[in-house]
Amino acid sequence: TATVQLEVPFFAGVFVPNAFTPSAGGPDVRVFKPVATSLKTYKLGIYDTWGKLLWQSTALINGEPAEGWNGTYEGQIMQQDVYVWKIEAEFLDGSVWKGQKAPNGKYYTEGTVTLLR
Repeated sequence: TATVQLEVPFFAGVFVPNAFTPSAGGPDVRVFKPVATSLKTYKLGIYDTWGKLLWQSTALINGEPAEGWNGTYEGQIMQQDVYVWKIEAEFLDGSVWKGQKAPNGKYYTEGTVTLLR
C-alpha cells in the first residue's frame, strides 16, 4: 500500500458575460448565466433600467450557478436593451467575491448585460 498526499490549490472565481442572445446561437449564449466555481452561496438579480427586479436566482449545483436568465419577465419576451445585474457570492473557503475588476482598479458586484435580439 502506498499513500501520496497531494495539495490542490483552491480556485474560486466568477466570470460574468456582457451580452447574450436568447433567439440565436448555441446554448451557451441563449441565457445570461455567469460562470463560477467553488461557490458556497450565490445570489444573482437582473434589473431593468428603472431598477425593477426582473429575475433572480440563488440556485447552485456543485458550487456552480444552476440556472440563467432567458430574457423574459413574467412570460413576456423582453426587448433588446441593456439590463443591470447584481451578484452576491461567497466561496467555499469563506471569502466573499469582491466583484469584477474595472479598468480604474475598483471592483464592482454589479454591471450591465446587453440582450441582443
